[in-house]
Amino acid sequence: MKQLTTALFIILFHFSSSYAEELQPRTVSVYKRHMQSSDHGKGNFDHQMHHMLYLSGVADAYTVLNQRSEAAGQPLLYCQPGDKNLNGNDYIRILEQQLYDPDNPLPDHLTVAAGLLRSLQKEFPCK
Repeated sequence: MKQLTTALFIILFHFSSSYAEELQPRTVSVYKRHMQSSDHGKGNFDHQMHHMLYLSGVADAYTVLNQRSEAAGQPLLYCQPGDKNLNGNDYIRILEQQLYDPDNPLPDHLTVAAGLLRSLQKEFPCK
């Protein structure tokens, strides 16, 4: 079983790495440059789906962390209303809205995952 799990991990890692367009870290700066590239503007459904799946996966991890924090009586990362369900398009909108916020843009050195967290915190602040 351990060998099967290891083999599956290696296969998944290989496919996720080979799908990456560049071997650069996923920073806000790289994301901004990518958004302005011709690859991003072609309206390719696969390409858009890749962005939605990546951001949804990151957001799912934050949701699990929030659930664990809530169960332990600890502060939440952000306070999304329980009746508000988000999808990949929502995460793209929330992140990209914060990227160019004239009052408080995301720093270029942040990872996209950290940028999404800051964006969710601004969208759904805890009171």
